[in-house]
Amino acid sequence: MSALRISVADDEPDMREYYQRMLKHLGHDVVSCSANGRELVDECLRQLPDLVITDLRMPEMDGLSAAQQIGEQYLVPAILVSAYHLPEMIQCANAACVQAFLTKPIKLADLAPAIDLARQRFDRLHDIRQSEFAANQPL
Repeated sequence: MSALRISVADDEPDMREYYQRMLKHLGHDVVSCSANGRELVDECLRQLPDLVITDLRMPEMDGLSAAQQIGEQYLVPAILVSAYHLPEMIQCANAACVQAFLTKPIKLADLAPAIDLARQRFDRLHDIRQSEFAANQPL
């Protein structure tokens, strides 16, 4: 997979630093690091990244709400990260078109496949939507 431009958000500075190091190690470019959901929305609409990785619980706006707001204006796959694994959270994430979910602590061995999976799911969904749109166009 080619290098992706990735926006990340986490209210913990150590996690933002971790993402920068690990994503660079995987060959990707971190185009923005946000400390809250509001910053993430602003940065994503400015940077137009290829992928978003966001923590769920953050100040000002949680990651799920941020992913929803971003998706309303700019279609981009998102990976949701949390220290908690609650079934209702997974249902909400699915409704918001989050493409993957990771539980903290995140290992490099988990991050790389989640990125690949998120991009593949997003690309497949995009192709399906394009096909449906084309099929519904008058000749």
